[in-house]
Amino acid sequence: MAAPVRLNERATIQERTTGRDPEYGTEVDTWVAVHDRIWCEAQDVLPSRGETVEQGRQVATMRTRLRIRKQIAIAPEMRVILHGKGDRVMQVISGPAYLDDKTHVECMLEGYSDG
Repeated sequence: MAAPVRLNERATIQERTTGRDPEYGTEVDTWVAVHDRIWCEAQDVLPSRGETVEQGRQVATMRTRLRIRKQIAIAPEMRVILHGKGDRVMQVISGPAYLDDKTHVECMLEGYSDG
């Protein structure tokens, strides 16, 4: 049996919306909170950082496993802000997948930092 899910951190799930700039009429992308400060479990995947050099800049990739209640909708085109990790913004790269207890889902997140 899998370990129980510990909902001990907060996260905000956002989706991209497209609007029009009132002055120029161009499309403007914004992120809108779908679920604000929900309880979750966020666990960094080891090794937590994969560092590469792209165009002369060092880029670190961080992957995190996110577990939330199944009633909360999440899709790959959304993004997640992990508040317990310094408001780290991450993209959804896979999931959601149901866990063994059938009341929680899990997805993989990926974030970047340049250093």
